[in-house]
Amino acid sequence: MLRVACLAFPLVALALLGGCSDPVPPTPQGAFSVQFSDTGVDCSIASHRSEAGDIDASKRTTVLVDGVEGASVTCSVSGTGPFDVSAKIFFGSDGINLSIPAINVGATEMSPATGALSFFSDRTAGDAFSSSQCNFYFKEGTGQGVAAGKLWVSFACPEVVESQNKCGITESHVIIENCEQ
Repeated sequence: MLRVACLAFPLVALALLGGCSDPVPPTPQGAFSVQFSDTGVDCSIASHRSEAGDIDASKRTTVLVDGVEGASVTCSVSGTGPFDVSAKIFFGSDGINLSIPAINVGATEMSPATGALSFFSDRTAGDAFSSSQCNFYFKEGTGQGVAAGKLWVSFACPEVVESQNKCGITESHVIIENCEQ
């Protein structure tokens, strides 16, 4: 009888180990605050602020969680410096899609990383305004930064275009967390 018990314990232990799997990765989350700007005669959309979540350059109050209350957040922040970043955040009638092929922790307003951005809101009637020449940078003393799987950054796009409209985005902010690495 003792022999059977001695054999049973290792078999049970092996069976329990076989049931283990990788932990479920955390759910992506993010937020943005975009200051859309009417730059003049070539822009037919009025200046307005669009927000999904509640953030600014130094405050992270509320972020959206992918799949919760209709929010959609997908993101990737990979590398060890420079980092390759891509993100999409959609909430209601507002959304942002960005791509930064190379951003270092030292990106500043005077020496920013360049990337692409597409933005739409209820005020743009869902029409996406895009630019491949947006400036992404970290404001000193704010807590902003980049690391594998996360980014909190300020940005500006001197010109965003949709059809015949040429507008701008002045200093705005985005945060993404729990992203693919």
